[in-house]
Amino acid sequence: MRFLAVLWLFSLARLARSLQWADIINLRDQDGIIEVTDANYQLLAKGPRDFYSVLYVTASQPNSQGEYCDLCDLFEANFRKVSLAMLSQLSEEVNQETFFFKLDVSHCRSFVQELGLKTIPHLLIYPPNPNNENFAWSKDQFYQFHVTRESVQDPVLFADFLAKILNVYIQVMRDFDITEFSYYFLAFLACFYVLKKKILPLIPDKSRFFSLFFSLALIFVSITGYSFTRMNNIPLIAKDEQGQIMYFSGGMGWQFGLEIFTISGMYLFLGSCTVGMIMLPRLNLSSNVFNAASIILLACGLYGFVYFTECFKIKQPGYPFAL
Repeated sequence: MRFLAVLWLFSLARLARSLQWADIINLRDQDGIIEVTDANYQLLAKGPRDFYSVLYVTASQPNSQGEYCDLCDLFEANFRKVSLAMLSQLSEEVNQETFFFKLDVSHCRSFVQELGLKTIPHLLIYPPNPNNENFAWSKDQFYQFHVTRESVQDPVLFADFLAKILNVYIQVMRDFDITEFSYYFLAFLACFYVLKKKILPLIPDKSRFFSLFFSLALIFVSITGYSFTRMNNIPLIAKDEQGQIMYFSGGMGWQFGLEIFTISGMYLFLGSCTVGMIMLPRLNLSSNVFNAASIILLACGLYGFVYFTECFKIKQPGYPFAL
């Protein structure tokens, strides 16, 4: 019994020595970020804690070769945007489980000396470790988000990386990109020109055509997850860390906005092949043309089905009926 009592008192003493959110919450600035300095480094960087530590290692001064860190200021804007988004969107209880720290190596050399850093910047995420009295940023395990020129351009990449670790939802708006807007605007303008000048003159009954078009659009929107993306504020185009567009998300419980159009296109392609095979016997075609058209439609339908099932396997890898 005495041994258990001593063990219990020892556990209480260790818990009392751990870093609590109430000890540092007043150090947050307006964006929810705590500045790490030589004065508070020992307090913030070492000792057990029951919260996630999101540490951004940056530099505001040039290095010994006179080189400035051009990525540091660029990514700090994303760092602050995600931190502020968590403060404004999530509950106080959730925000007490995650703290954002900014460590400027120009003003705090301790971390660089202990870890032996050679490059800047770094984004490190340390999980809670309330039972480890020897916990330290310089030697404990962490998750690392790679700060690159591609990831700097899109704050959603960092927000998505952090949200997966914390198991929360963070909504971050991208900055308006005039170059990307111009690209899509010109593409839309070209499509509109082709539709108006080349396609519409070939359609005799325009009212019937547009009725059919809007009916199909309404059907596709209702069955391809448009309402889901609107309710969850999912962006239309999602990109990976290399800046490449991701067309499908893994898992059946989530989807990207672009999937609305890719799935609609596949349904439209398969439906067109099916309708074509139904209408083909009604046309006055020669045997050779009829046979060739039938083979082409069957091949296109088979290809569309195989492509559809391969895309579905991305969403559900265990799907057993793919070819």
